[in-house]
Amino acid sequence: MAADLSLVADAAQRHANEFPSERARDGPAERCLAHAGRTDKAKDLAVETPDQRENGDEIENPVLHFIAAFTAGSTAAEQAAGLTAAGATPGDAIPVLHLQGFSALQSAAVAVIDALRANPIVVRVDADALRDAGAAPSDTDYSSQWSLPKIGWDQAYGTVNPAGSAIVAVLDTGVDASHPDLAGQLVAGASMLDTSAGTTDPNGHGTAMAGIIAALTNNGLGIAGIGYAGVKVMPITVLGAAGTGSDSDVIAGTVYAVDHGADVILMAFSNPGFSASLQSAIDYAWTHNVVVVAATGNDGSSTNTYPAGDRGVIGVSNTNQFDVLNVTSNYGQDTFLGAPGTDILSTAVGGGYASITGTSASAAEVAAAAALLRANDSAATNGMIVNRLGESADAAGTVAQTGNGRLNVARALADPSTTPVQPAGAPGGGPLVGPYSAAATNVASITVSAQTGTLTYGTA
Repeated sequence: MAADLSLVADAAQRHANEFPSERARDGPAERCLAHAGRTDKAKDLAVETPDQRENGDEIENPVLHFIAAFTAGSTAAEQAAGLTAAGATPGDAIPVLHLQGFSALQSAAVAVIDALRANPIVVRVDADALRDAGAAPSDTDYSSQWSLPKIGWDQAYGTVNPAGSAIVAVLDTGVDASHPDLAGQLVAGASMLDTSAGTTDPNGHGTAMAGIIAALTNNGLGIAGIGYAGVKVMPITVLGAAGTGSDSDVIAGTVYAVDHGADVILMAFSNPGFSASLQSAIDYAWTHNVVVVAATGNDGSSTNTYPAGDRGVIGVSNTNQFDVLNVTSNYGQDTFLGAPGTDILSTAVGGGYASITGTSASAAEVAAAAALLRANDSAATNGMIVNRLGESADAAGTVAQTGNGRLNVARALADPSTTPVQPAGAPGGGPLVGPYSAAATNVASITVSAQTGTLTYGTA
């Protein structure tokens, strides 16, 4: 019962985060206890109505969302029947992972979960948690990209000319496909939230990630993308306008990316809750030779977050211009690499440019580097790419702060190692395969200009 209550509390917290305007006398945990008959606050509670939500009335019995994992041999009909029999309302399914979303009223959630767990075809039940975007864009303009020479990009550009190609699936808020610095840099994508192609961005976060990865280089406009040759972006919308999204959409987006040819998946968001269902999607990506990169988060905390802390994920922390961990960056056992993420100039919705600070930007830099390695060596497996990134990193901070060190893309491109490494995830972290201590020497450079002006993000 305690585990069920914890699961329902997690789902209730997701509802509270998604609808903060809905007021309630008690918090999500207290309400789920009351519904389970565990406190003296139990009472007859009304079902939520649209009028209540619009008027801001107290919502005592919201609809909560979960994910059920079923045995590999169960059929879709058996899964749907099992959910219905337990009193759940079936939602979207992800057949390849044997997952099925479902919902239930908070007052009935514990009983529904108990019934499902008694069903032999149900492996587990997870809360369909919300994940937060890893950075908030700012409106400050910058005239240079300090992180490029810091990670050795200037050494690679003009010297290493990748002949292959690689696709980075950006699981985010969408990408503004009309931005001139992203012209021709996108491949077909999709939205897990609706039927669109993921080529609009109501938030700006996804567009910033795309620019860091693949903005056109040496075109006399704006910024240079780290993936300067052969790297494209697949926009996959899994986060809404507020920069938050559900595990079920992230999982669906992951499977879509793998099945549509992504080489790298960027998850620039985080949440402290582990989800076995999300881990299964990441395992699916790893077994299909995909590199997965995620932001550790921006709470200045050593608490593990996910998906950065999942097995098979390169968790990335945020370092500044002085190779020091940004004070807002999370760190710890979920951190495999550090990368610049402080005042990073990138593309903005509407055709302009703005800077962002956060582990999202750091993760985007690592995702771009991984794609550049794949474009340069199509025979490199995901494990080889992870190892090359780790063992070629520059010393920066402590192991807890940056894991294997700070990203050095030039040295990673030059690394011929065929040793595969899979990030172990948290707890424990690692493995530690770097860093080197040799200094970098610039042998080539490129100068780009940034459009001036003021942009405001995230105020609506």
